Formats: sequence, structure tokens, C-alpha cells
Amino acid sequence: MQLPIFLIPIIIWWIIQFIKLIIDWLKWETINFDKLFTAGGFPSVHSGLSTSLLVSIGYVDGINSSLFAITLIFSILFWYDASNVRYQAGKHAEVINKMRNQLSDIFQMEYCNVSVKEKLKERLWHTFWEVVWWILISAILTFALIYGLKYFWILIW
Repeated sequence: MQLPIFLIPIIIWWIIQFIKLIIDWLKWETINFDKLFTAGGFPSVHSGLSTSLLVSIGYVDGINSSLFAITLIFSILFWYDASNVRYQAGKHAEVINKMRNQLSDIFQMEYCNVSVKEKLKERLWHTFWEVVWWILISAILTFALIYGLKYFWILIW
């Protein structure tokens, strides 16, 4: 019986989202369950999920398979997006929030059907090193889950 390898990236995803809750609690002393379903912030779910999928496919199909090559390319795209493209989106949100605050003082109106008091999310991105660390941590967690679940799977089958 083959281990259902698709479960590992999903488990890693939830582990990382849970770690976001813990970091938020340590930082702000409150638990915000919305963090379980939001992007951005630390740690990098993009990096963790794509790395876990990459490692899982490498384990099952081998690193010489075409599926591994495709997953590697998409993982690199996700890693780049997490540290570069979303950085720019966060900077744009900063500028828009400042402009909205300045304009709201002048015109006292709402823009784009979003209340002026409701800010756009500015922390969408990750630093290069956050991405690298979560690639490494997710790879280690994935291997641990693969071998842990493999042992567990043998016991139940």
C-alpha cells in the first residue's frame, strides 16, 4: 500500500498556519484565528507548501522524473513570488494607505467601496532569508512526516 503522499503538503500547510497563530500570540498576546486562512506574514506558507510538495514528489517519483522537474519550476516561481512580487504589492499597499489617509482628511469620503479606516494589508511578502529558512524547515518537516507516516502506515496496514 503506497503512502498517500498528497497528505504531507496539506499537513505541512496546516502546521505552518498554526505556527503563524503561535507567532502572532507571542508577538501581540492575542490569538487571531483569521491567520489560519490569510496569506502574508511570517512564516511563509508559499515556501513551505511548495517545498513540501517538491520533496514529496522527489521522494515518491525520484528527482529525475518530469513531475519533479515541473514541481521544481513551480516551486521556484512560488519562492520568487513570496520574496519579490509580493514585496512590491506590499509597498504599493503602503503608498495607497498613505494616500487614502491624506485624501480622506480632505474629502471625507470612501474609496473603492472600502472604508478609509480599513487599511490594505501591507505585510504580504517575506524576506529572502525567511523564504530560505522555510524551504529548509519545510523540507525537514516533510522528511519527518514521510518517515513517520510511513511507519504508521505499515502498522495500520
